[in-house]
Amino acid sequence: MFKKIALSCLVLLFCADSLFAQNALSISGSVKDSIGNPIASASIAVVNQNGAGITFSTTNDKGLFKCDFQSSNESYAIKVTAMGFQQFTQAFPQKNEYNLSIILKQTAFKLNEVTVKSNAKISLSSDTLKYNVKGFQESNDRVIGDVINRLPGIQVDENGAITYNGKRITNVYIDGDNLLDGRYKMATNNVPVDAVEQVQVIERDQPIKALNGYVSSNNVSLNIKLTDSARTMSVNTGYVGAGNKAYTGELNNLIFNKKIKAINTFKTNNIGENLEAEQASLGASFNNEMALKIPQTFLSMESENLPNMKEKYYLLNNDNSGSLNALVKLKADWGLRLNLSTLQLKRKYKYNNAVSYFLGNADTIRYNETQDNVYKLNQWHAEAQLEKNGKSIYVKSTTKFEIPKWDRNGNTSQNEQNFGQSQPTHQLSLSNEMNLVKALGVNNILQYNGLVQYFKVNENLQITPGVQEDIVNDGFSYLLLNQQANTKNVYINQSATFKTRFNRFVLSTAAGVSYEHNQLESNLYKTDSANAVLPVGNEFKNDVKFDNFGLYGRVSALYLLEKGSINVEANPTWSHISYLETENDQYKKNSYFLLNPLIEFKKNLGKYSELNARFSRQTEFGQVNDIYTGTILVNYRQFNFNDRPLPKTDVSTFNIRYAYRKPLKMLFYNVIFNYDRTNQNFINSYTIDSGLTKSIAIDFKNKLEQYAISGNLSKFLFSLQLNFSAHGNLSMQKGNNFYNNEITPFSGRQFSAGVVLRKKLFSKITLTLNGDLSRSVNKQESLNGLISNETASEKFKGEWNHNISSAISYSLTYNFTTYRQALQQPVRNQFLDFNIKVAPTKWKSFLEFQCINLVNQNLYRQINSSANQLSTYEMPLRERTFLLKYAFTF
Repeated sequence: MFKKIALSCLVLLFCADSLFAQNALSISGSVKDSIGNPIASASIAVVNQNGAGITFSTTNDKGLFKCDFQSSNESYAIKVTAMGFQQFTQAFPQKNEYNLSIILKQTAFKLNEVTVKSNAKISLSSDTLKYNVKGFQESNDRVIGDVINRLPGIQVDENGAITYNGKRITNVYIDGDNLLDGRYKMATNNVPVDAVEQVQVIERDQPIKALNGYVSSNNVSLNIKLTDSARTMSVNTGYVGAGNKAYTGELNNLIFNKKIKAINTFKTNNIGENLEAEQASLGASFNNEMALKIPQTFLSMESENLPNMKEKYYLLNNDNSGSLNALVKLKADWGLRLNLSTLQLKRKYKYNNAVSYFLGNADTIRYNETQDNVYKLNQWHAEAQLEKNGKSIYVKSTTKFEIPKWDRNGNTSQNEQNFGQSQPTHQLSLSNEMNLVKALGVNNILQYNGLVQYFKVNENLQITPGVQEDIVNDGFSYLLLNQQANTKNVYINQSATFKTRFNRFVLSTAAGVSYEHNQLESNLYKTDSANAVLPVGNEFKNDVKFDNFGLYGRVSALYLLEKGSINVEANPTWSHISYLETENDQYKKNSYFLLNPLIEFKKNLGKYSELNARFSRQTEFGQVNDIYTGTILVNYRQFNFNDRPLPKTDVSTFNIRYAYRKPLKMLFYNVIFNYDRTNQNFINSYTIDSGLTKSIAIDFKNKLEQYAISGNLSKFLFSLQLNFSAHGNLSMQKGNNFYNNEITPFSGRQFSAGVVLRKKLFSKITLTLNGDLSRSVNKQESLNGLISNETASEKFKGEWNHNISSAISYSLTYNFTTYRQALQQPVRNQFLDFNIKVAPTKWKSFLEFQCINLVNQNLYRQINSSANQLSTYEMPLRERTFLLKYAFTF
């Protein structure tokens, strides 16, 4: 009887517990896309911990929803799905009423049965702006880069770097795949325009699926959407060309299918096309919180001035390049990317540079320099990347190996002193980057970033006969001067980050450790008249070991607004820096603690505009190239050494950007304001005469301020059928110079503006006009009064394109530049190019005849100026070139 009563009581208690455990819950909220538009008819499901559905609903036309249900002792999550968007899943607490604002990210969704195509030139879908290539394509276009340069809201600079509405493009995808990782000029220069259906601008690109909802992306990327036919076949193109002492050739193999994407090229030319620029990295990798160190060189043969014009007019080259780029998609979101490239270059540079330094003691130092040099480069680059991009896990391992080998030789004359120079430079670089993101439940992720890098640089500068006799050989002539400089660097950086999100907050904490070891060995040798090789002296010798060990953290709070975000971040860092100079038997060490704060605000103002503001403070310390005390001959006329504490540079930056775009009206504009303040504990002191420059870095509280405001406007005027774009920039700087034992404060102002007009005059004729002007005013205050230096330049370009028939077209291009300075006569340069193309309708090839520099200008002149320097630069140009090209598909 007792057992029955006890069992009955247990049953009653269990039932009571179940009854009290169940209560009514309600979850409601809104569903919008990333720019704040409500998403109607989205499916809402509340599921338990086993994934079983508890209740279901859909959003109304305002994107709102509400679900009511009875709860028990279970955990719950909400799932949101909508056509064209990624699924959203998030756990929520058992509250009587819970409100949630959900933002869905757009995704590609393929309909097997139905294909919808639009004839509109531009369309907007959430965060993606789509340009219909057929709407902008012209008969002379060969590759997709020809079209991108004309798209409203997009600008392409002389190097091929792309900006959209004033913001730098981070990457260029091919059908959504990252084949080139920043070296996107390989795509824009080689993908045929007929293989592309759309050029898409992804305005808030965040390609790592596991980080969706944890970061607020401000990156802009392009996606080249291919045509259906390009995805099913291999595209093979090429051309050959020859002319008066000129040749060019190219073979391209392109594969674009679901499993494999590849761009393989071989190119050669001597017509001034820079193949090194095509393989340069113009973008940046996503989630790259650890940047690779860039090898620093010490020695040089010449000044850094190059003509401010297209390289085809002056570059005397023999360039050869080859590249193999392949991306293979494996199972379960895995992908393998391989990039292998080589450059075999030979360049000839010949120029004259007349330089004047206006010093504060009323003295003017002048020298005239003429150089005739030959540069050769033998470079190999290999890169392999294994990546898994899943919804709950992201893995990426990238290994890079690069060997560039430069051999530079030439003859130099300075103030009628003649000598020869030779500068071989050999580099080696090896690195591995590792990234891991792992979801921990629904609202937490763990992130790991690792970097290991090693590089070395061996430099040698030989000058025959020896120069600077008074300094290195007691005033006596000698046969040869040889400066050697060898550096090695090891860099290790490892960090782990934990992110958690709740409601609208994303909190992040990180901890990491870094270690960098630099080593510099340098010495200066002379060969006397008896062919004996001797060191110049111990004061010209360096043996420096530099170590930087750091512990750092990161604490950030990201708050997601209705149409934007606020991010507050601090990066506390403890650095212990030590360096040993063996020659002087000096050992120094320093320890620093820094916070490095950052505040960032992003907000969409309505459907078409956005406002971004950012403030950051960052401190950087010197490296081995900033603390060596032995003198180094960095070029034939300049000696450098340091006499200062460890360099410390504090940089505070504030910028604000407003951008507006209304694609259907083809209207884009932006305004950007930047302010930078730099505080340093050193200044470079220069002692200059007509044949020598000595540079010493000394202890000094130095400050530099820079202000800049810039803007861009792009509009298609439908009533006039005119494409109009304009840009402008105004910048100012204030700082200090230290020349010949006098510190002189300086200030500078630069203004530049430009306009581009493009109009179809008739159905078959297009006229493009491009004008730019710039003004520069530099002033320095000395004990003897104010020194002012003002220069100006104007550029004009006109292009006439005429399609005579479907098979014949021609273009005529005129370029004009002028430089003006108050103390000199104006300098003018002009170029005229002609091009005719014959493409018979039934051919898969075409003929093209080019004439470059038709007026045969043989000398280019350019004026350059700074706060206390004025130089006139002259370079002989390539002769008039005639070239017949045959382009084919096979």
